[in-house]
Amino acid sequence: MKKQKNSPKTLHEAAVGQRNGSCLILSPLEHARPLQGGASELQRRFEEKNALLGQRFVQVSPEEYLSRIFGEKEVLVVVLGSTEGERGTVIRVPYTEVWQLAWRDNAYIPYADFHRNYYHSRTLKSVRAFVVDVDGADAVELEKLMRYVWGVLPAEPSYVVNSGVGVHFVYALSRPVEVQGLRYALNELNRRIQEAFAGIGRLDKHPLVHPYRWPGFRTKIGTTATAFQAHGHYDIEELLEVFGVKADKPVRKRKEQGVLYLPRGKRAFFEWVLRRLFRNPPIPGRRHNSFFALGIIAYKCKREVPREEAREAVEMVYCDIVRYRMDAGFSLEEAYEAFEKGYNPKAVTVTWKYLCELLGWEYMPNKRNKRSRQDHLKYMSAIRKAKVDFRRNELLPRVVRLRAEGRSLREIAREVGVSKNTVARWLNNLSVPHH
Repeated sequence: MKKQKNSPKTLHEAAVGQRNGSCLILSPLEHARPLQGGASELQRRFEEKNALLGQRFVQVSPEEYLSRIFGEKEVLVVVLGSTEGERGTVIRVPYTEVWQLAWRDNAYIPYADFHRNYYHSRTLKSVRAFVVDVDGADAVELEKLMRYVWGVLPAEPSYVVNSGVGVHFVYALSRPVEVQGLRYALNELNRRIQEAFAGIGRLDKHPLVHPYRWPGFRTKIGTTATAFQAHGHYDIEELLEVFGVKADKPVRKRKEQGVLYLPRGKRAFFEWVLRRLFRNPPIPGRRHNSFFALGIIAYKCKREVPREEAREAVEMVYCDIVRYRMDAGFSLEEAYEAFEKGYNPKAVTVTWKYLCELLGWEYMPNKRNKRSRQDHLKYMSAIRKAKVDFRRNELLPRVVRLRAEGRSLREIAREVGVSKNTVARWLNNLSVPHH
């Protein structure tokens, strides 16, 4: 497993503030006290949202919210965003000490579990909630959102988190859902839940592993995030059914079978490759690959070169390498294994360029001379037409002379070496009577 870009810090190092080097640790209750000197405009809007949510729902304490989501989990993954003079990093915090980070306005927690607490999308172990992040929502916009959510959507969120400038709608699960075997369904459900909120606010779409600001933690505007319970927790089966997601990954349609390629190589090609291998033994670094390439060529020529005969060539090439006192670097049995690996039906479509790479030979362009297939067909058609015209112009005077002598079309065709129909066509084009 790769080492994390930023090694996990200790909790004390993460909690130390930048003010004169002192440690600033606040409990959720201490942090929840309003700031002195009056509230800014953003803080006033934050309090308006709190009042609106408090009129309709029951506020949940940060400790209770953490317990409902994670239960008695021993260690939590906390993502610390970048601050001035400090890079973002990931730390692992004991459950009982997580509130020592509540003073930071750049601490976020994902609603998920990870294998060995290693924060990465590939190590995602289980999901505990689906979150919809609506940014820049004041009290007026929040009221519109609530009317839409509780009047149109098929499922109500379990919690509404006032995260500062924005709002989080959290669909919490009654139990953690293992990702194994359900990764597609969970990602699709997360996408559909977020799409349900599209068009009614400034929606920030995030994957399942995205971390969010937690209730009880400091926000960017100097307030404390709060949580309100709006509905109970859901079973995953209920959410999948409500949002129309199937638990099984859809089966992709198999591609239609294409053209069937058959081995059409000639014995002359196989023998030519052997002669070149004997004349110029494989160079170091290409010797093992040469036996793999020999297996490919043998399969291409299997219609004229029997398998046992091709296998005998393996020992011949290997002994030739030893005869030149070159170290092959592998045994004869390994050479046979490489040959058998190349001797399979997939070898039919292997290109000559790839074979040259395996053998260490210089690849020379084919007869097209780097022309495209369409240009090459036009080019060859013009050559064939020129050859036909040249032959007709060369034989036509003789055909006219023989016809003037009274010879039949069959006799003329036999004498000049062309078909009877060709003679008739030539004479017809010249308007010479041939009946």
